[in-house]
Amino acid sequence: MPSNNDARLRGIDGAKAIRVVTAVTTQTVIEGCRRHGLRGVEAIALARGLTAACLLATLTKNDDERLRLAMQGSGAIRSMLVDARGDGTVRGCITSRLRSPVFVDDDRIGEFVGSGQIMITRDLGLPNPYQGVVPLTSGEIDEDLENYLTASEQLPSVLRCRVILSSSGEVVRAAGVLCQTFPDADPEELEPIRGVLLGLTDLLREERTPQELMGFALLGGGFDAMAESGLSYECGCGRERALSVLSTLGAQDIEKLADEQESTEVKCSFCGDAYTLTADDLRELATSMRDTRS
Repeated sequence: MPSNNDARLRGIDGAKAIRVVTAVTTQTVIEGCRRHGLRGVEAIALARGLTAACLLATLTKNDDERLRLAMQGSGAIRSMLVDARGDGTVRGCITSRLRSPVFVDDDRIGEFVGSGQIMITRDLGLPNPYQGVVPLTSGEIDEDLENYLTASEQLPSVLRCRVILSSSGEVVRAAGVLCQTFPDADPEELEPIRGVLLGLTDLLREERTPQELMGFALLGGGFDAMAESGLSYECGCGRERALSVLSTLGAQDIEKLADEQESTEVKCSFCGDAYTLTADDLRELATSMRDTRS
């Protein structure tokens, strides 16, 4: 994987009326698509989900903040899961795959996502995570999440995530911008930004920095950069997580599985890594589960 220059930048405009978050997610998205073998419209969909989640996971300054997106659509791309954390790590997957890559002339994918909903879960370390649901009206994912922020979280917002693909359908660049008005500001302040972000795709024909994205979104006006952090595609899976997944089967079923085959492979849906567990591993797990219950 090439060196990762992906980063997220928080800032406010010079008039202190608009909160801005920009993110360059190129290598993060490339890694996610590489792990899952995505090209074409599927690569665009995952890029939108990963980038949007990185932008949305900025509600607090707590690195333990966790945001999850669960999309269910009626189109060819039926479902997607994305999990982002405040520390800049993110992972995701499309759980219902197309039989073969589909390519489009631009990065509009609404017809492939269709109608349905996205569930947003914010875990801020409180006893109960906050959950909200937004309908898929455009199917463009970022536009629908913008509607969620404005309607459900009462934060007038503009959210745009764009991706550039190569002629073979692989990701070349990915980035996103989130702008929100502060409580006492006029939401109409966002309309010029909404207009200028129509040109975000063209801007990404060349490599950009989060600072350049912020200046572009604010129409070249001044801004105060507050904090910048790195972004990367990372998954917390591992052998212990694989054992934890198998433990949901119950001790008896695990022992039966150990008797039937010499090894069992558990594959992580988020990152594509596979973990091989031997029959002895499974028997040890079943014994441990029984000892815990006794």
